[in-house]
Amino acid sequence: MQKKVAAVHDISGFGRCALTIALPVLSACGIHCCPVPSAVLSAHTGFKGVTFRDLTDDIDPFIENWASIGVRLDGIYSGYLGSARQARQVMRLKELCGGKKTSLVVDPVMGDNGKAYAIVGNREFFDSIKSLCSDADIITPNLTECALLLGMEPDAYFDDENHVTEYMKRLSDMGPKKVVVTGMERGSQLGVGFYDGEKESLGFIYHDRVPVSFPGTGDLFTSVLTGAVMGEGGRSLENAVTEAAHFVRDCALYTYEQKSPPIEGVQFEKLLYKLTEKVR
Repeated sequence: MQKKVAAVHDISGFGRCALTIALPVLSACGIHCCPVPSAVLSAHTGFKGVTFRDLTDDIDPFIENWASIGVRLDGIYSGYLGSARQARQVMRLKELCGGKKTSLVVDPVMGDNGKAYAIVGNREFFDSIKSLCSDADIITPNLTECALLLGMEPDAYFDDENHVTEYMKRLSDMGPKKVVVTGMERGSQLGVGFYDGEKESLGFIYHDRVPVSFPGTGDLFTSVLTGAVMGEGGRSLENAVTEAAHFVRDCALYTYEQKSPPIEGVQFEKLLYKLTEKVR
């Protein structure tokens, strides 16, 4: 049977991020992606003057309808959540439409580059995201989010393998079986650390940095990771992280070579065949 995975994310009409990445990527991985929009924006927030509509009030009846028509999910993948209530709704979705074998991947979107987003100052929101992470099978924080989850200041992390190993193990002790930390830097390279608490295995993957920053690469990374872990064959954490890191690098390099405006995000569309070929 084809796997069904709910993607709980916002959707931006312009600029590649969140659901406009998760939906095509998970589909390319052979998964039936079932979107649950947390908010609708005219464009991602890197642009000025964007419109924003919160969909919290729509999610509960959304979930109730799915339960009534018999939707059964193999996995749930959550990204940007705009309130504590939405974090609880993710768990409600798992309760009503999932089961013991339903995997939960959480990208705890709370900050970046040593700065927390304003909403993190809301204690209820922070506690709800932390609780959601504790119930997850896989979490994919960047270093800023890693620090926040561990009770540190958002810029108080150390970016080296020894410290990141300690962070990942401490996060795993909080509940999630597998932890992936993104946003590491080593000279001219970017890196990702991963830790599997069940197998007690860990590792790091690095690749050369593209000389431009693109929004949405974190969404792309976790989407590919989710597709690799939950898709046909269910690849190991190490293989899934490797595939995701290489795909993001390939897309960033291709976009840079095309001289596309960075604010529009990476051009992943023409490279989706690399994911589809793995499930043929």
